Amino acid sequence: MTKVIFFSDFSAFPKALTFFPFEKFTGKKVPVKLHMGEKNNPYFIKPETVRDVVTELLKIHSHPFLHDTTVAYHGSRYTPTEYQMLAKEHGFTKKNIGCDVIIDDTGVPTTIEGRTYDVATHLSNASHIFTITHVKGHIQTGMGGAIKNYGMGGVTKETKIRIHDSSYPVYHKDACTYCGVCAEVCPFDALKVTDDLWVYDEKKCFGCGACVDACSFQALSFDADLQYLLACSAKACLQGKTVLYLNELKRIAKGCDCDPNAGPIICPDIGYLLSDDPVAIDKASLDLVNKVKKNIFLKVNKINPMKQITYAEQIGLGSSKYELVKID
Repeated sequence: MTKVIFFSDFSAFPKALTFFPFEKFTGKKVPVKLHMGEKNNPYFIKPETVRDVVTELLKIHSHPFLHDTTVAYHGSRYTPTEYQMLAKEHGFTKKNIGCDVIIDDTGVPTTIEGRTYDVATHLSNASHIFTITHVKGHIQTGMGGAIKNYGMGGVTKETKIRIHDSSYPVYHKDACTYCGVCAEVCPFDALKVTDDLWVYDEKKCFGCGACVDACSFQALSFDADLQYLLACSAKACLQGKTVLYLNELKRIAKGCDCDPNAGPIICPDIGYLLSDDPVAIDKASLDLVNKVKKNIFLKVNKINPMKQITYAEQIGLGSSKYELVKID
């Protein structure tokens, strides 16, 4: 059974590494995949934590570099240059961290489950990857963990757009009973239903799939569930590679690190998890959060975060069964 190592103080990180064949990273070029935060977001992974990870990689003579991708929306991370400037502003520099920062804007086509995902060039070329993920809520997926770190963060902006476009609802008028359940569950107020009218505001929709899941009459459908596509996209990034995953369960906010208005902290700090399985570590993260604040991601974002974990396990990305090992 997959081991997931839990520690509350980051000083135990070197000890956590001993549970895995960390020596395999020796001599390798290692992307350290992380989200370096959106402008005005206060919750993203802190440079001090990242520096400690890089230090351990340098000790075994690997060649780490911080890595992320440009985003599909215009802003401070739309181009590599803009992202580099923001990363510097947030403290992610070679002088501060101990390695280069590389932002990808190109990708390599990779097919998973019949769909093509353009995996970020440096991830595609890597044989060994270290992952740092800040676990938090997300308005489209309920929770953002290691799966989403790659499912959206490991691919090009063109692939990000395709993923979102595939998950918008399609309306089938003949099957609609105008019950209004879809409008009731929509987290974004994108739907209005009267006795004989169904109104959809595409500008408000984030393609989360809540309305499709709630419709009992098959009046709504989509090309594919957003969380399924994220799982497939993550597999495109990770298959055939040696990867370690570090999840930080601190500053757990309602919204994502990409949101400058991520909202309030919704769960007390818990600690850190380390594993070599992205599905197991996300399941353990969700389980630990639920022990402290039961179903908090579902309550605040109205999206079931377990879906992405279930889909990821179904396509063979990893296992939701794990052994939690606590160390100090």
